[in-house]
Amino acid sequence: MKDFLDELDQEIDAFESFAWDDIVDQHILMNEWLDWTTQNIEKIEKEISKNSSRNKNQKQARPDNEIRWKFISKFPETKFYLPSLREGYTRFIPIWWNNETGSKNMWMAQYWDDIVLIDCGIQFPDSDMLWVNYSVPDVSFLSKYKKNIKGFIITHGHLDHIWSLKHVYPAVWCPPLYGTRFTLWLVRKQLEEAWLLPHATLIEVDAWSKEKLKIWQFSAEFFKVNHSVPDCAWVYLESPSGTRFVHTWDFKIDFTPAIDTPADLDRIAEIGSRWISLLMSDSTWSTRKWFSMSEKNVWEELEKIVSNHHKGRLIIATFSSWISRVQQLIDIAEKYDKTIFLSGKSMVENVAIAKELGYLNIKPGIVKKMTPKNTEWIAPHKQIIITTWSQWEQFSALARMSEWKHNAVEIIRWDTVVFSSSVVPGNEKSVVWIINKLIKLWANVITKDDWEVHTWGHAFQEEQKIMINLVKPKYFMPVFWDLYFRTAHKNTAMNIGMKEDNVLMLENGNIVDFAPNNWNVFKSKIKVPIAEIIIDGHGMWLATSHVIKAREKMMNSGVLVIMYKVDKKTKAVLWHIKLESRWLVYLEEVRFIHRLIIKKAREIYENTVKDVPDMEEKDLIKIIKDDLEKFLLQKIDREPMIIPMVIEV
Repeated sequence: MKDFLDELDQEIDAFESFAWDDIVDQHILMNEWLDWTTQNIEKIEKEISKNSSRNKNQKQARPDNEIRWKFISKFPETKFYLPSLREGYTRFIPIWWNNETGSKNMWMAQYWDDIVLIDCGIQFPDSDMLWVNYSVPDVSFLSKYKKNIKGFIITHGHLDHIWSLKHVYPAVWCPPLYGTRFTLWLVRKQLEEAWLLPHATLIEVDAWSKEKLKIWQFSAEFFKVNHSVPDCAWVYLESPSGTRFVHTWDFKIDFTPAIDTPADLDRIAEIGSRWISLLMSDSTWSTRKWFSMSEKNVWEELEKIVSNHHKGRLIIATFSSWISRVQQLIDIAEKYDKTIFLSGKSMVENVAIAKELGYLNIKPGIVKKMTPKNTEWIAPHKQIIITTWSQWEQFSALARMSEWKHNAVEIIRWDTVVFSSSVVPGNEKSVVWIINKLIKLWANVITKDDWEVHTWGHAFQEEQKIMINLVKPKYFMPVFWDLYFRTAHKNTAMNIGMKEDNVLMLENGNIVDFAPNNWNVFKSKIKVPIAEIIIDGHGMWLATSHVIKAREKMMNSGVLVIMYKVDKKTKAVLWHIKLESRWLVYLEEVRFIHRLIIKKAREIYENTVKDVPDMEEKDLIKIIKDDLEKFLLQKIDREPMIIPMVIEV
């Protein structure tokens, strides 16, 4: 049986073996010109305050410890070194993006000593990551190469592509960030909240311009694609030896998008004429045949719903990044004399950014701030509330509405709630939970199964075929999501002529080197050691930590705390043994089982001390735990976390 307390002791010993100043020096990996020591915290605060002067409600300077935690990138130390790269070869490594739902996308390219990173997203916690915030890509192996990282390319503004920057960006010494206009504004907001903006260099790129960027030895180009967020772009990356990568990231082909323009297929074909070495392409919906539905269909369906809605409020739940959906609803509201209210912090912020940058066209009076006073003076059937909702968060705006805990909206009879978004696989249960709550409140619920109120932002099989045929790569790599989806994408590519030997099915951490002139590729037997890194509160930890294991054990079988008071000299037990249990026994059995445990606990202690009077306390505690675990498993078939405590008096 694993001893969680022993594991905790080992982790504490390992942590305490470092002096705090050493930890600061080793783990705060910022720009070389910055001196991240205690003496300079005050200087940092002043600089940040100066750069954030436009915020009138700027908070007071944070305490030193809190500042430190804001800037520590405590990735695990590793002794791993990348294998030598042969002269003229170009390296590709998927750091993380496969075998996950809502993956933390990130990959790197290397030529000679120059490294370019692409995207940096989060992964929402799986069911076995109990109560953690999210997980981030493990860049521990890059700590030795931070001086070689010349640029950070961001393709679009979704959380699974940008949200780990606040953790990863300082760990790789804040290289220049390249992205399109809307994407960089979302990045800017994140870096500002993490107090990193003063140390960032943001370089805006126009995906329509055919501009070639020089990122040290690499050449890069952005080109326009359709997705579910404005300014989404593909990336073309070329090394001096002629190796050429194209990555679609998330894409679809929509000939009638809402506020966007159709994908530039002529440009894609032109890039395909350059003898592309490797095409990496989104496999999210590679099992779906034909084409994904156009945004025009969604527009028509939403207009029907609004025009026929005459009782109660209309509440539209969608993702805050889906700016085109917001514009659709604003145009429909204007046509039918309705008023838009926005609910959710990220929705308000993203709409403000999109309006400021010209991605939204809003006439005065159409969109109003959501307060009880504002909504009170407008008839319910004249209100359209656009709200965020998170499939992972029980306290999202829509969830709070369903619980009657929202500060401005209480669901009442005749209200209609439209789920104008998709359900991420694996989160169906939490979505059904919200729907059930809404129905109990007599709300009318509409989903994409009832009306065509949502379309995917990812390509179906025919769109995938078009991309492969336009790019004409020598090698093809299905990326993103589970092996099942990537295998389906592989089969689609092979059905249109791609050779099986030229389809690369890589896992996270695989190292692939491309020879000059595009002809040969070598997959290394060495694999980058990549751990599951979690963010829990303000801390960064390994998913294998004793904390997660202990939470799982407590959740499954409860906790049992046993306290002995013993004589310091004789080791005899004084008074009664005290016992506390949580989530272990039911009310009807508590007295009987507690008596059994107390009797057995005394017996184990006295027999052990009698045999070995001078036994060390940690060994004694381990024996008590092991014996009690076996006893409880035999008596009640439960395995709680047992915490013995011996107090000498």
